[in-house]
Amino acid sequence: MSRRAPPRPRQGVRFTLDFTAIDFETANSYRGSPCAVGLVRVRDGEPVDERLWLIRPPEAVDHFDRFNTRLHGLDSAAVVDAPRWREVLPAILDYVGEDVVVAHNAGFDIGVVRYACAADNIAWPEMHFLCTMVMARRALSLPSYRLPYVVESLGAEMGAHHDPLSDAHGVVAVVRALADRAGVCTLADLAASQGLSIGHMSSDHYIGTVTNGSGGRNFTPIEVNMDADPSGYLYGRVVVFTGALMSMTRDTARQECARVGATPDPNTTQRTNVLVVGDINPASLRPGSKVTGKARKAFALQGKGQAIEVMTEDDFVRCLAGQRLDASVGY
Repeated sequence: MSRRAPPRPRQGVRFTLDFTAIDFETANSYRGSPCAVGLVRVRDGEPVDERLWLIRPPEAVDHFDRFNTRLHGLDSAAVVDAPRWREVLPAILDYVGEDVVVAHNAGFDIGVVRYACAADNIAWPEMHFLCTMVMARRALSLPSYRLPYVVESLGAEMGAHHDPLSDAHGVVAVVRALADRAGVCTLADLAASQGLSIGHMSSDHYIGTVTNGSGGRNFTPIEVNMDADPSGYLYGRVVVFTGALMSMTRDTARQECARVGATPDPNTTQRTNVLVVGDINPASLRPGSKVTGKARKAFALQGKGQAIEVMTEDDFVRCLAGQRLDASVGY
């Protein structure tokens, strides 16, 4: 499918946008099961190179769910001769170099890297990243923020959704259009124009694409929606957050809890029955590991018999979307 060129910048604005757009596809419902990745290198706002790698997921999660295969058309036969994740990762990092990585829903794509590394018991690599979904939510008022819808709403086109290269080119189109609307010509200025900072992952932690100055406690007042669906996974539960969230601000997460009938609490207490962990390598969630104070207290209460479910940010987002954690999902 042919692609229309992304919108040009306003007259007099010279683009100096340098970054690499990225999109992963996964083999199954486990976030760290990459089976394909598309990357597009951008210089001065223009795509100058692209790469597509098929990947065999880490051995521990090397299977394909039918749901995922229906989304992207890949199955075990398609990747039988492809290299494993641990072999592809150095090539991805070499291609990205010093660039900021940009993805639509970076919580997913950077999560693929984190969870695949956890499955292979290797350290997270260093990456700087930015999320076009977060920026689109702040810059645009749309009924949907799925990548194809955002691209179309900005007057651009992309190829088939869930084709990794098509999606990566869609990310480029969104960055170009949002920069044009904001009248900025660098990625850092684009993030700042939306009140965001560029995320950073290194070793065993990350700081997501978060709102600048979001460390304060000036939260929006909430009112728990008692008319929410009582069969919802989080309905009636008391939810505590620990660590930086990548897909939304802490204030938005609290509002989303209230929307589905859950009560957000600032601290782990005897009322807590859900702890959402935002920035901890799941491979480190074991006795004696270095975790936040909220997580330590939750584990201590679990040891005393209190029923507290510890879930990742990815799990929390799935629950908000009405999915159960034991359901097979695709991204």
